[in-house]
Amino acid sequence: MNTCLQNLIHCKFFIKKLVKINQRKKITESTPITTEFFDLCHKVSNEKDYALNPTTFKNIFSKKHKEYKGYSQLDTQEFCRVLLEDMNYELNEVKNPSKYKELSTEGKSKKQCDKEFDTLFKSRENSVIIDSFYGQIINIFTCKCGYETYSFQKVLDLPLLLPEGDEQTSISHLLDDYFEGDTIQFSDKCKKCGKKTVHQKEIKISQPSNVLILSLQRINERTQKKNLSQVKFSEKLSLKKYVDSDCGFYNESQYELFGITCHKGRINFGHYYTFIKINERDWYEFNDSKVTFIGREINTISTSVYALFYQKKS
Repeated sequence: MNTCLQNLIHCKFFIKKLVKINQRKKITESTPITTEFFDLCHKVSNEKDYALNPTTFKNIFSKKHKEYKGYSQLDTQEFCRVLLEDMNYELNEVKNPSKYKELSTEGKSKKQCDKEFDTLFKSRENSVIIDSFYGQIINIFTCKCGYETYSFQKVLDLPLLLPEGDEQTSISHLLDDYFEGDTIQFSDKCKKCGKKTVHQKEIKISQPSNVLILSLQRINERTQKKNLSQVKFSEKLSLKKYVDSDCGFYNESQYELFGITCHKGRINFGHYYTFIKINERDWYEFNDSKVTFIGREINTISTSVYALFYQKKS
């Protein structure tokens, strides 16, 4: 819980948005989890000389999610998703959501479809969480005759699968694997050639998120073992090769690293800690109540790195 909170509290884009929401008096008694999180942010910004114990926040959060009542080890990225989904629900500005409507892509350009899906989604859910953390993915299915169809989805983070056998790898290779295409046998006939054919599937980013979370899938649920692959990452990251150039956001794909979540230990026992970049310059290690200055540079090759938090360059 601590490692997730440290990353979110030091996410400048998100906190600035949250402050504006609070100024509009949108953070109230009806948003208990967001209220406690915002109160924790306020305390962190005002109390620099000692460690804060987020007991009140944990108690409020545990009232809704009973599995977090005790002190057993749970996954930090799962907690992060649940927390952001809770705040998204509390801060959703759509009071009367429209009925679910399937997007029709026939005869429309990718850019038009992308915009329509975003509008449809935000007619049901629209909050500072969506604006900060959610990106949009486009799946492009191409028939042998050349006819294209599309589907879209909103994503909170990018879960990256590690290679088996604890091999050395890099974020660039993991992203290549995530966005690698595939062949799909369609059960319906193509609307152009009228045949049931194999389609080529391509995955692209249509709208890059303002805050990018990369979750490394170190836990193998099938074998119940932790993957110890050494992962190389970088402080500057470009997603340009994965962004669909037709959707209008091709140049909004440069990111800078500000948070690194690490885990040492085994699958059911271990310890989480995090590294945070402060003032866009200095790296610090946050390990429970202990904070240690690291320097201007951070080690970017690790067997312990568990999640990476990037912000889009302005």
